[in-house]
Amino acid sequence: MEVVILGSGVYSGTPKPLCNCENCSKARKFPLYRRTRFSIYIPKIRALIDPSPDLHYHLEHLNERIEHVFITHAHFDHIGGLPELQIFKHIRLYGHPKTLQVARYLQKRFVGESRWRWEYFPLEFSRWYDFGFRVYHFKVPHQPIEVAGGFIIKIGSKKIAITGDTGPEILNDSRALEEMKGADLLVADMTHKHSIPQAHLGVDDAIKLAQTVKPKKAVFAHISHANYPHEELEEMVKPYMVARDFMHINI
Repeated sequence: MEVVILGSGVYSGTPKPLCNCENCSKARKFPLYRRTRFSIYIPKIRALIDPSPDLHYHLEHLNERIEHVFITHAHFDHIGGLPELQIFKHIRLYGHPKTLQVARYLQKRFVGESRWRWEYFPLEFSRWYDFGFRVYHFKVPHQPIEVAGGFIIKIGSKKIAITGDTGPEILNDSRALEEMKGADLLVADMTHKHSIPQAHLGVDDAIKLAQTVKPKKAVFAHISHANYPHEELEEMVKPYMVARDFMHINI
């Protein structure tokens, strides 16, 4: 089974407009170092995790149908591309009830309702759901937004854990850690060089999360332009991986 990292960056992307830091300067010269906003695609169930503001660009290259849409939280860089899904008349959207309120508003305001049959499936935290594949939605600390969460998705014998944006306090959530344990793939936040409490994981805590969860494979994503250069990160996180845009991972 395959998982595709469509976008590996944060809200600003890399290069960030008007920024001339090392990562942004390199990304302007070499497309390999560009990072669009975070998003994931799982071809097996035609599922998108987080419709980023770069979704049109992602869909141009992906050129595949989407049937299921999971939204970790309602920050712009994780939900702002939702109106681009108007090319699909019927999709199923999953997330916390308060997150789906924002999704419904975006549909009503920018897409419309009369000709689109979009179904909404509110997920409470800390329980499993069965939709033909199994889904577990867990709460993560990510201030100042009211609710943010990650997903564990089980497809047959495969388990994929996605933290979304999370502060280092996730390392103290024994229940979420236990549910993630042994995942075939962990996709974890690694936004900055150093963790920001109640907001994002830094390099050391992202590695610590992977060492605790013990996945078969782990990839760190949501990488800020202010983080270490890509090759340096790769050396720091071995044997784990650092995401690039359109990275394909076999599990």
